[in-house]
Amino acid sequence: MMRYRLTLESGLFCLVDDVAHRHFLRQAVRRGYGTTRVRGGHVVTLPGGRLAALIAEGASND
Repeated sequence: MMRYRLTLESGLFCLVDDVAHRHFLRQAVRRGYGTTRVRGGHVVTLPGGRLAALIAEGASND
């Protein structure tokens, strides 16, 4: 299973699994937020112009 680092513009971050990664991206598209594919993941433009990045960290050992 892959892990992704979800990083907010403020510098806060957390590691999420595949399920949370897909859910976050589905919600971003559903809500009309801009999404941009970048090497290793996605950048999402949140309301107010804030950015969030979802970048692959690699496989977990779970």
